[in-house]
Amino acid sequence: MLKWVVRGGLSLLALLVLIALIVGAWAGWRFVGSQPRLEGEVRLTGIAAPVQVVRDTHGVAHIFSGSDTDAFFALGYTHASERFFQMDTFRRSAQGRLSELFGEVALRADIRARTYGFPEATRHIVANLSSEARIAIEAYVSGVNARLEAGNPAPEYLLLRTRPEPWTLADSAAVVIVMADDLAAGEWEDRERARASLVLDDSQLAQFLTDFPDWAPTTLKDEDLAAVFGEIRSEMLPPPGTQPDNEPGSNAWVVSADRTETGAPLLANDPHLGLSAPSIWYLARLNLSFGPVIGATLPGTPFVTLGRNAHGAWGFTNTGFKVIDLVERDPEDVQITSRTETINVRGQRNPVEIIVRETAEGPVLDGEWFDLTGFDAEALVVRRSTVSSPDNRLPDATLAIMRSTGWDDFVEAGRGWTAPMQNMHYAGVDGTIGYTTAGLLPIRDENGEWTGFIPFEGLPRVTNPAGGSIASGNNLPARITNPHPLLGRYAVHRAVRIEEVLDARRRHSIESFAALQMDVTSALARAILPALLAAEPESQLGIEALARLEGWDGSLDADGAEGLILSAWLRVLTDAIWADELGEQARYLRGPRPVFLQEVLTGDASSWCNDVTTPQIETCPVIAGLALDTAMDELARTNGRDITRWRWGNAARAYFSHPLDSVPLIGELFEVRVPVGGDGTTVNVANFSYRSEGFDVVHAASLRAIYDLADLNNSRFMHGPGQSGHPLSPHYRDLAELWSRGEFIQIRDDWTYSGPPQGSRTLTLRPAN
Repeated sequence: MLKWVVRGGLSLLALLVLIALIVGAWAGWRFVGSQPRLEGEVRLTGIAAPVQVVRDTHGVAHIFSGSDTDAFFALGYTHASERFFQMDTFRRSAQGRLSELFGEVALRADIRARTYGFPEATRHIVANLSSEARIAIEAYVSGVNARLEAGNPAPEYLLLRTRPEPWTLADSAAVVIVMADDLAAGEWEDRERARASLVLDDSQLAQFLTDFPDWAPTTLKDEDLAAVFGEIRSEMLPPPGTQPDNEPGSNAWVVSADRTETGAPLLANDPHLGLSAPSIWYLARLNLSFGPVIGATLPGTPFVTLGRNAHGAWGFTNTGFKVIDLVERDPEDVQITSRTETINVRGQRNPVEIIVRETAEGPVLDGEWFDLTGFDAEALVVRRSTVSSPDNRLPDATLAIMRSTGWDDFVEAGRGWTAPMQNMHYAGVDGTIGYTTAGLLPIRDENGEWTGFIPFEGLPRVTNPAGGSIASGNNLPARITNPHPLLGRYAVHRAVRIEEVLDARRRHSIESFAALQMDVTSALARAILPALLAAEPESQLGIEALARLEGWDGSLDADGAEGLILSAWLRVLTDAIWADELGEQARYLRGPRPVFLQEVLTGDASSWCNDVTTPQIETCPVIAGLALDTAMDELARTNGRDITRWRWGNAARAYFSHPLDSVPLIGELFEVRVPVGGDGTTVNVANFSYRSEGFDVVHAASLRAIYDLADLNNSRFMHGPGQSGHPLSPHYRDLAELWSRGEFIQIRDDWTYSGPPQGSRTLTLRPAN
């Protein structure tokens, strides 16, 4: 009997092992089989004639077709092949449906999207489409769905045990809304002011939320604005508004023909966004009826957002203009409507239902789901935002930019732009350089109430400025000589460094522009270094670290120890400076605050160095010395006590995050990290969180581009970590090291699919019939 039991048990075990092997093999086959197809032919419904998608050695897609609609179809098919899971998370972010994939961890994000009315905003975008834009997006949507119909579009669906849904026009609009809201300024500033005002008096608050300093450069100069707008009664305008300056943004600069070695303009752009795997951008070349358009596309949408055509090139940075307000309203004075939102949550049997209350200005924030610390508990907190404007025509504006044939066309294209507001730099093959802004910028009365929007013609704009250059590092676009006040959130130190380097030589080249994009010299570090060197550390390691900084040029190079010393020191020092004044609110307001820090160490705000919780009076050298000792002790525990062996790049590693990179066993497939230099104040931004223990860089250049208007094919591009979103693809992380080192690739338009460069791979899409 026992023998038969043993035999039965072994048979069952063998069967279970066999089943496990079969399931594992099936899963592996599905995982490997979800890789993008790069060669051969596929037959698809939705195109009129064959289309060639040629991927070069870096995975950049060059699309050749007989019609524009077929080109947009092919881009949709290509995006879905390489990036569909990313596209899906984008649309779900706007629709408030992330919880369906990731469970309760995403619930608050979904409630935020539903409360803010993002689904309704996407419907407005679709309703506003012109026939031309609608045809383009419909073709793109058809291409996406053609790929989905083939099945198995991304490995993440296998791991999450779910299937993707078809793509729609509203989904493409949702991607636009996600980007617009991510870049719109104002909400965080209002939350920050509300919290700080609980513990700071008016004088302290004015220092802590410091204004844009007089010594900092603006993007547009007074003399150039005066030439555009004429005489302006600047005394009527309020100051430019708060400038907390605790997060990086983007850079762009352009120089005129007489300031380059080629005798034609040069334009550089590196938008800074949260790092992700895959990259937020997908590089492509579209050969369209009106000529080639080359640059960065946003997966989920059919257009080139940042790039160039045959007539010119363009680059964007965030304006920082305040376009979102959190305002308090008396419940008795506003009319409220309500709607119920139902959110399905993975792993929960019953959906979550919320009641969203709305006013004519915008939604009411529910204290159950939104942190309203600092706001009047008896008031309604209403969010008003240009992101939800029903007039959004951004797809048409983007298409018009792609079709623009010169500066005037480029400017006019922005008339349909609502949000996000962008600084738009331009360079034309005709030698024109210019700067314009586009979007809805509220006009406020003396009480801060919106009374309308600045007319399109009144937005900051300049052509061929006298100085021959226009530079933006998210600094204030213009001072009070602009005809309208520019309330907002602005950075300072990157613009200081960019203008310094641009002014240091009369004529520039692609090489000098590339060097500037990778520049890791901190204008902040150089400004505060004398004050830091006056610190009074007590530990031996603190004394050694201070000696290391003597004679330092302020460069946070990845191969040096100085960046690590400074970064760890300032993280401790900033807490020491203002945590005692902020009390329990300090943990919510942590951050570098470089302008305020500079004012404390070198200006009139040195009293903040005193610890108000002790009876004695502490000076900045004393508090800085103690902070240095603490920081060096922390670094010694993780890096050893030999400072000569410390390297900033070993600690500051760019972290391209993926939603599944923390999952045991499989997370390493998706994880990408590379060493970088710089910090949040350098031109080559490498921003790490002051709220974390390490120095993982989570916000940096999502794209680098340099456009040569003497020969547009000589333009340069780079993003990281790679073109593909599939972790088994050779193009998933192949650009990460190149990006880290500041190298570039070219995307040329002087070859066709019949003679592609060596190493290219061609996939032909053919009509099904």
